Amino acid sequence: MITRFTPHGLAIPLALLLLAACSSEGIDRNVDAWEGATGSLNDGIPSLVSGLGSPVDNPGPSRYVLLEKLNFEATLPSIVSVLFQASDQYGNAISGLQTSDFTLLEDNSEISRAETSLSVVPHQELPFTLQTVIMIDVSSSIQPSDLDKMKSAVTALLVNDDGASRLMPQQEVALYTFNDTITQLKDFSTNAQTLVTAVDEIQPAIAITPTDFYGAIIEGTSRWTDSFDLTSIVQGNLIIITDGTDTASRHTLTDAIAAVHGKSVYTLGVGSEISQAVLAATGTSGNYALQNYNELSTTLEAINNQVKNTANSFYYLHYASPKRKAEGENASSLHSIKLSVAQNANLTSSGAISETFDSTEFSNVSAEVIVAGPSRLEVQQTATFRASTRWGPAPETNYLWTLNDDNEACSMSVVSNNLARITGVAEGNCTVQVQDASAGNVRNWHSITVISD
Repeated sequence: MITRFTPHGLAIPLALLLLAACSSEGIDRNVDAWEGATGSLNDGIPSLVSGLGSPVDNPGPSRYVLLEKLNFEATLPSIVSVLFQASDQYGNAISGLQTSDFTLLEDNSEISRAETSLSVVPHQELPFTLQTVIMIDVSSSIQPSDLDKMKSAVTALLVNDDGASRLMPQQEVALYTFNDTITQLKDFSTNAQTLVTAVDEIQPAIAITPTDFYGAIIEGTSRWTDSFDLTSIVQGNLIIITDGTDTASRHTLTDAIAAVHGKSVYTLGVGSEISQAVLAATGTSGNYALQNYNELSTTLEAINNQVKNTANSFYYLHYASPKRKAEGENASSLHSIKLSVAQNANLTSSGAISETFDSTEFSNVSAEVIVAGPSRLEVQQTATFRASTRWGPAPETNYLWTLNDDNEACSMSVVSNNLARITGVAEGNCTVQVQDASAGNVRNWHSITVISD
């Protein structure tokens, strides 16, 4: 039986509100711990946003949506951009919203979608990195057969039965083990195969070793810093698995609670020697008491799905504003916008995002090519790269993909007009160029660093 201890109250969501030039500073992302709440896995896996329930996908017309802004920018030549996240009244992330679900007003009048190219940028084109840290207890109390079950469950998060990666395109995973010491097996990597190799190489303890659980939490949460702006979105989470309490006493529970403040942590305890109070105090996004290791795989799978669903709830909406410098005697170059969701049952101020911008220096927008894909590959790792054209005059695109002439680090295979696969061949750097012949041969470049495992 799996017992789940959910955090107390609504966690401040990992939401993205539309604040002009707003950073993530000042947004409290901490979840208060609560001891004593119980439930089963069927009650719903706690969300990264609130620790309550599961994300809502493609909600119906009676949906209740809160829009929370993280960043708003109005940049030259005339681009208005909004980074935000949607959640329901319980703090659960809402994914699956489309451009057609939103209404945008400029100066209280709905804008022309055709003239402004209003769109929600697809998730794979966001400057988003999901960093997951996995900590595995290998203290001497872990039996070899139980360690094998842990390794199998973690491997299932990384690859499917055929060995294909299950990581999101923008997901990086770092692997650690801990007993009385904390050992990094693999730093943040997008290469699922090398991560699996690192898991396979974990060995049972060969000496009597205590458990530095608090130290593992402190180290794990130190590995990332959440940041939310229009050029770099980083969201991290820690998944830590243990069979007992902290016995090394290098750190205190107070130290561990301070480390998890504002961060997303899942704590999983297995067996009869765990402290449910400690799991609840440190598991800000979810904490689980499992009777045996046979329950671990199902629980990790549910957590992993929650992590991915929450990552998919980020929205980046932008458009080319038609407003220009005011020239009339009483005219103003200051304009307002209001972003809302159609048929939203939330009629409070949290159901819409309002901002202002200055169009004094605004001018026409030219087409630009966007190349989305990782900036780092390991040798023999292959990743998919996607091209798109924003503000293009034609609905169709015609891309030409090339690698730099002096390239020795990468090889490339063009899959389709807008997709290519690039493989790291040797340590070094390469640059892919994508040119759109349908938009006046506008082009862009994407640099890739290839490293050895």
